[in-house]
Amino acid sequence: MPRRGIGASRATRGAREGHDSEIESKGDRVHTKLRRRLTYANVMSTLAVFIALGGSSYAAFTISGRSINNRSIPANKIKLNSLTGREVRESRLNVRWARNADRLGGLTAAELRVRCPRDTFATADVCVERSPRSPAAYSSAVLECLQVGTPASPGRRLPTHGELIAALTAVSLAPGGELTSNVYPSTSDPTQLDVLYVTDQVGSFALTPNTGAGGKAFRCVTDPLN
Repeated sequence: MPRRGIGASRATRGAREGHDSEIESKGDRVHTKLRRRLTYANVMSTLAVFIALGGSSYAAFTISGRSINNRSIPANKIKLNSLTGREVRESRLNVRWARNADRLGGLTAAELRVRCPRDTFATADVCVERSPRSPAAYSSAVLECLQVGTPASPGRRLPTHGELIAALTAVSLAPGGELTSNVYPSTSDPTQLDVLYVTDQVGSFALTPNTGAGGKAFRCVTDPLN
């Protein structure tokens, strides 16, 4: 009986040793396969994946304003249109000639605005003189208007019949009527002109010769200027 117990124990121990050696053999084969596949390229690619996945998160939690040197980030490293009024104090911006940003050629917007001269008012897209001038022949009236404000301005002209009618909605017609720029060949003398003039406040008209005797009051008009 003792012999049988000793033999059984030896047999069991031998079976265990054989099983353990079989496991070690399998482990060696796995390690061998891993060593064959574990190359430098595999290791570096695996590290790159981990850096790509965790590097930005790491930087976000570790980099702060204290980690960046003053004046060390160039403008081309800042994302376009990322800075807004919340980050930039506009009063601190030092832009050259900013005080003239709302000017053109040194003139303000008010100075560039088209307007009528002070002695005129706007109507029918022109500036008409508020007060009529003394009676004169047509040719003399044309020259008098032309010389107004020159050479600083291009001068003025007589109004058309339509422009004068529009002006009469705001001012009163001069006694005896006012001249217009509308002229026609004289029916009595082909070498002379007859001039259309307005005879009443509603725009009625008649013809008068281009002579001193046919002179009428008149107003000059001009285009709006700045």
